[in-house]
Amino acid sequence: MAINGSDKSFSKMEFPLGMKRQDAFPLDDSSIFYSMSDAQTYAQSNPTAYVGQVIAVVEGGVSTIYQIKNAVGDLEALGTGDLEGDVAALVAAKVASDDEVAEMLGEVFGEDNA
Repeated sequence: MAINGSDKSFSKMEFPLGMKRQDAFPLDDSSIFYSMSDAQTYAQSNPTAYVGQVIAVVEGGVSTIYQIKNAVGDLEALGTGDLEGDVAALVAAKVASDDEVAEMLGEVFGEDNA
């Protein structure tokens, strides 16, 4: 079960030194997993997992970024797919048509300048 740290009961430590990567591995070994089942097991049962933690799952050489969504340890993909529904319909609803633009220009600058 992931920890919900919203009560801010965890301790903090200042780290005055910078770190420099010396090889191709993560600084935090719980930030990358090579199977979805390992990532889910971590999120649902590791005592260091926390709500809002961002982790990567690499399968077949392709990485997908997830966050731990809740205290149960559910994973939610970040930045993938259609996050707001039908994007084409959203754009069509928010972008003015040529006729609407001409009408607006006519109202502002007069019909002869539209």
